[in-house]
Amino acid sequence: MRQDRSHSLAIRAFGAGSLLAILLGAAAMALADIPLSIWIRNPVAWLAAAAVGIFIASRGWFGVGAIVVAAIVIGLSLVSSGQEGVFRWVGAGPIQLNAAALVLPVAIAAFARARAWIAALSFVIIGAVIAHQPDISQLAGFAIASVILFAFAFGWKGALAALILGFALLAYCLRQPDPLLPVAHVEGILLLAFNQSPALGITMAAAQGLAVVSPMLLLRSGDLRWKALALSGYFGATSLAPLLGAYPVPLAGYGLSFVIGWVLGFAALATRPKANYLT
Repeated sequence: MRQDRSHSLAIRAFGAGSLLAILLGAAAMALADIPLSIWIRNPVAWLAAAAVGIFIASRGWFGVGAIVVAAIVIGLSLVSSGQEGVFRWVGAGPIQLNAAALVLPVAIAAFARARAWIAALSFVIIGAVIAHQPDISQLAGFAIASVILFAFAFGWKGALAALILGFALLAYCLRQPDPLLPVAHVEGILLLAFNQSPALGITMAAAQGLAVVSPMLLLRSGDLRWKALALSGYFGATSLAPLLGAYPVPLAGYGLSFVIGWVLGFAALATRPKANYLT
């Protein structure tokens, strides 16, 4: 019963925090005269991803295969056309999604000790590709999650190996040129909101924070403890990265990949078969 309550609370916290951050981001974009056709996309993506995520997770389809698929999707970004030598996207025509943001949360939430070597090999491939794209904010979040999950699967030696590899990949990633300029309603959404209203900016940041810590409400669930900690670590790192440089702001800033990725990742973590934790 206690686990049921913790699942219900975690789902409510993530749902409220993530949706509020998205809606406040949309409001900031609207106040900045960003077209409706742009700012409406994040709320629509949240609704669609929530429905799909609950459906898939309730049937237990988020397994180790999801990690292999994540590695393939991220690998496909290297054969895309890219932008100014940066290769972060997959898609066709006008629909271009950030590969790492789209699949990393699910890969983290799907990590299982039973087939940890398959997951670990996929994680190494994923990290190497992200470093080469380059995408420092996604790599930093993924590296933190990897250290936690490798500790869970392989003990302190696994954590140390992940830590050393993470530092090496981050050093390589920092050496790659990244000439892309920030966009006000993507990387600069928090500043945009604070300039319009301090209350809007503070509430947006608080909502984002609630979404970040919501997986931690599952720490008492023995089978989910490590994955919950890893997912919060990834959420937190990618949310704090914009404070250190021109990196996308998940959820609040425009970006369908971040919205879909976060929602599907949380659904993979928290939704269990044959139970309704929304009531």
